[in-house]
Parts: sequence; structure tokens; C-alpha cells
Amino acid sequence: MVTRRFFTILAWFLMCVPFWSYSLSSGAMIKSTPKQKVVIVGGGVGGLAIASRLASSSSMLDLTILEKNCKGFVGGRCGSFNVNVEPYGTFRHERGPSLLLLKDVYEELFADCSPNGMTAGDFGLFFRQCVPAYQVVFSEDGDSILVGIPDKMDSVDDLRMEMRAKMNSFEESGAEKWDAYMRATSAYLDCGLPNFIEEKLDLASFPNFIYEALKDKAKAWPLLPHSKVLDNFFVSTKMKAMASFQDLYVGLEPYENKQEFAGGVITTTAPAVFGLLAALELHPSNPKCGVYAPIGGFQAVSEAFEKLAESNDVTIKYNSTVTQVTEEGVYLLDSNEPDQSSFIAADLIIVNADLPYATKTLMENDPKHFGNDLSPEHIEKIRFDWEEKFLYSSGVIAFHWSINKTLDCLNTHNVFMETKNVRESWETLRRASMKKKASSSDGAMNFYVHRATKMDESASPENCDAIMVLVPCETLLRDKVCAKLPKTEAIAKYHEQFSDEMIKHVKSIVLKRLSALDDLKNLEAHIVHEVVDTPVTYSDLYNVGAGTPFALSHGFGQLSITRPSSEPPNKEKLLYVGASTRPGNGVPLVLMGAKLVANKAISKLKNIMG
Repeated sequence: MVTRRFFTILAWFLMCVPFWSYSLSSGAMIKSTPKQKVVIVGGGVGGLAIASRLASSSSMLDLTILEKNCKGFVGGRCGSFNVNVEPYGTFRHERGPSLLLLKDVYEELFADCSPNGMTAGDFGLFFRQCVPAYQVVFSEDGDSILVGIPDKMDSVDDLRMEMRAKMNSFEESGAEKWDAYMRATSAYLDCGLPNFIEEKLDLASFPNFIYEALKDKAKAWPLLPHSKVLDNFFVSTKMKAMASFQDLYVGLEPYENKQEFAGGVITTTAPAVFGLLAALELHPSNPKCGVYAPIGGFQAVSEAFEKLAESNDVTIKYNSTVTQVTEEGVYLLDSNEPDQSSFIAADLIIVNADLPYATKTLMENDPKHFGNDLSPEHIEKIRFDWEEKFLYSSGVIAFHWSINKTLDCLNTHNVFMETKNVRESWETLRRASMKKKASSSDGAMNFYVHRATKMDESASPENCDAIMVLVPCETLLRDKVCAKLPKTEAIAKYHEQFSDEMIKHVKSIVLKRLSALDDLKNLEAHIVHEVVDTPVTYSDLYNVGAGTPFALSHGFGQLSITRPSSEPPNKEKLLYVGASTRPGNGVPLVLMGAKLVANKAISKLKNIMG
């Protein structure tokens, strides 16, 4: 009996050995399966965000970001720089965005991707709401108004009453008309954001959108040129200016162009639906709305994104200039080791470099330039070029001024608007207009002024101020000769398009316009340090097409489904993320785009695995 039981157990054991062997070997196979390699070209906002989303979604991915700049300059255009001026101290200036919108979108990235439920604050990112959101100054007469004051904030009741009284002084029932315009644009925002930007169907938002679009004989019809809808709401040029200055940020002008189809909304004219930008910044009660300042500047934003990626075991290789992107991987040069060049194979490549630059310079790089040979003697063949087929947002001339006194007459965010030569003031967005201004004794222009110290005292030494003046201007004009030159030579040649004489003239106009405020009449005498950026600067630092920090423009011809896709045709192992692809420009939109592209990346990686 014992013998029979023994042999029965032995038989079962021998039968199970193959199963256990298979199970153990299968487990070993799973554990030894190599991680899928994902290479991200560019450590901008899109690159950092998508790296965190992918890394937090799977432990079986090996993610590497290749960033051409050094540590401390990660984040692309989303960042700050410091200047030390003796005997005053350190001034901080923003080189990219200077106001923060849709705060929840930032916080969502950390909520979705942080280990152990850490928040944005745990990564050093804190926000403070700017109230009022803006000061609008009318350059001709020095008149000004504070706008963007929340309803549910008792401490600013006096400011709110003052704002409404000022609007009524601009035109009869001005405040009431402003309320009606805010209701219409808020409906644009509530419907447009989820359905056309986040690509999440929100049927509940459509009834109010349709109602606001059709009421009063469709005076707020969102597909009209913006200027036509503004004419339907307001009489005063000051009220119209307050409701349209955000068009500058998307590289469009509000005025109908009668020489173009549909008044130009397909190309260079802002459609009225872009009034949602005014609501986003200035609406008094919509919970999505409001302007915020990141404490520590936008460098704090980029550093928080960087820390988030690193907490998810993402590798960031700095000083790594990608020279060519192929289906198999990327070629790169390391500026720390100029004698070294390398190729990194990848299962999937995500390009966060500016799309028009990447498609022309990285994707179409002549194999004769590099091939498999990236030795030092080939470094001089790195080029800078971009696609001409796209329409671009405006360029900017940025004056970063360190000031040895406080400028209490300025709000955190200020716009100086023309009300006399209104249409001319928007012509800076079109080719040759800046040259025309440079030859004139006085030029009409609208511009933006950022005073960081009002919200964050760390931006400048005590009793000083750091301000940035952004003047919209034409973009770089592509030069076919430059396209064949080494990048360093091309950048030097592009500098000729923005001469010292032009910069000096633009500065003189800005100083004259600023003097509309009494406290700024002698401002130039208090500038102790100056940095000037032009479209050439942005091209050199960030490889942006046409030198525009605002990426492709957002006319209907490059909006939503007509904007370049994140999935290029016939490129199974390649995706794009960033401001020039869907959904569009601006840090919040790039973060939303990174979320959408991350889902596409996961699907592609699953298909590769089979």
C-alpha cells in the first residue's frame, strides 16, 4: 500500500515537472524581456510631460530625453534666466511664457504621474492668482483700466466698481455690454475646450454655446472675423481693444481682410471664437478662468516637470544635439564630448523639437551629410531650416530690463494699446511692416509688459524691478542660402534681418509709449541692464521655425483637425508633441497634447510588441 502510494505521488510529480519547468521558464522570460526603448527628442514642456505620462503608465519602458541645452535650461521656451548686476543683485527674467492659465491642467499632470500621490507643491511648484489680471493702458492719452477681477473676492470690491465705472465712461452701458461679451466668450470656452482641444465629447456644453452664438441675430457668431463681432458689441475703440488684445498671442489680427476668403479667418484673421481667450483670462466667475503667477518664475515650472520625470526614472541626457531622426533611431552629438558621436536605436521616437524645424532639418537631413558618420569634422554640417508651407504666429522683439527703482504704476501684466491708428498697430504681424515702422518717425504698435516683482519679490533685488516688454514683429524670412549653411553661419546671417538700427528705433517707440504713465517718463535712465531677444534669438536657442516663440498660427487652416497631426504619414515609429502640432500653442495646450499623444504612443508600443 505504501509502495503504491509512493509511486502514485512520484508519477504525479514527474507529470508536473514539465509544467513547473514551463512556468518557471516563462516567468524568467517575462523578467528578462527587454524594456521597449522610447527616445524623446527635446526636453521642452511636451517632452517632459509625455515622458512622465509614459513612465508612470508602464515599468516596461526605457525612456530617454535628449536635450540640446545644459541642465538648468530644460523646458524649452518655458523658462527664466538670471542676470547679476552690481551693486544691486540678481534680476530674473522670463524668456517664454510669463502668465499661467488653466492651473488645473498643470496640477493634473502631477496628480496623474506622481509617485505616492505627490502634488505640484511637493515638486516646488506654487501658484498665486494675479488680481487684477491686467492693466490696459491706452498709449495716446495715458488712460488705463484694471480688468480681470473675480466676482467672489470681497477684498477687491472697490476695484470692481472702479472698473465698471471706467467702462461706462468709455461708452454708454459699457459695463453691461462687457458682461454680455463675457457671457458669449465663456460659452465659447466651455464648449471649445473639452470638445475641440481636449478631444473629449461634452454634449452638455453645446446648448449654451448655440444659444449665445445665435441670439440677437447671431451677433456673436463664432466663425465671423473677430472685428465684426466686436463691432456688434461695442462702439468705443477702447472697449474693442480690451476685448481683442489676446489675438496677439496666437499670431492673428482681429480685422477682417476683404481680399481673402471668409474675411481671412482661414489664414491671418482671428475668428470671433478666439474671444474665448479673453474669457479665459478675464471672466469674473467661470471656474476655468483666471491668470496666475508661478512663484519662482516659469523656470520653477520647468524644474518641477523635470523632477517629476526623474522621479519616474526617466533619463535626461543634456547637451545632446540630435542631428537626424530615422525609423530605426536617432543620431546625436554630445557637446560635452565633442569627439564622441552616437546612434541610439529606439522602438518609438517622439519628437518634441518644433515640428516645422524637425520635418525640414531632422527628418529630411541629407544622408550625405551624416549617414553613420558623425565624427567631429561633420559637426559644421548641422543646419537650421524650416518648412515654408506653414503660416506662422508673429515674432517678438523682447526687451528684458533690469530697473534700479520700483515701478508701482505697473501691474503684473500690462498691455499698451493703440486707439487712434488701430488697424496700423496690428500690421506688425505682417511682412515688411516693421521695416516700414523703422523708417517712420513714429509707429503705432501694441505691446505687452510683464512686471514679475509685483507677485513675486524674488524676481529682483529690493527696491528694484525686472520687466519684460514684448513687441510683436515679423518673423524671420527664410533664406535658401542660409538653409545650406552650418547653423552658426546661418544664425549670424539671419541677424541681418533685425539690425541694431531697427532695434534702437523700436525701443524708442516703446519708451515713448510707456511715458504715457507719469512714473515711466524717465524710465531709460533707470535701466541698469538690458537683454534684447529677437526671432533670431529664439531660433538659435530653441530651433523654432521662422524664429517665432508662438509656433504655428491658429487660423482655421491650422486649427484643430487642420493643424499638423502628431502622427506623420508613413512613419509607424514616430510621433510629434509640442506647440506646432495639435491642439496648439501655450503651455496648457501642450500639456493636453502630451496626454493625447501618450495614449497614441502606448497603442503604438503595444502593436510593436505584437
